[in-house]
Amino acid sequence: MHSGRQGLPKASFLVLVLSLTIWNRDHAPEEEVWGTLSRMWLCAEGEHCVFGESRELLPHMWLREGNLEYQQLPDSHLACYEFLWGPQAYAETSKWQFMAFLLRVKQRALRAFPPLSAEAAREEDEAA
Repeated sequence: MHSGRQGLPKASFLVLVLSLTIWNRDHAPEEEVWGTLSRMWLCAEGEHCVFGESRELLPHMWLREGNLEYQQLPDSHLACYEFLWGPQAYAETSKWQFMAFLLRVKQRALRAFPPLSAEAAREEDEAA
């Protein structure tokens, strides 16, 4: 996000949506995106105190700027849509660079909360 038009909170919102596309094999169903965002208290309806109007942010601002693409799911009987990486996102970074960034963030989080990291590792081992 090289342009000065978007602040850090809105850029982090875009990073979250782009992350969802990577974790879902290069596409993120709209329903899943809004489900994830609602767990972060960012609902499709209403205005968020930091991000503003979220329904406005996703489809209008980032689609217009080319950071995201929005298309109907192929072979869907209902009008189901998904988000994809847009040309501007590809121009600013690659998916490999983006994944490396996400891994660095994860490593920092693990170092910042060692007791929680150890507990999470134990829970993973027990679940396996």
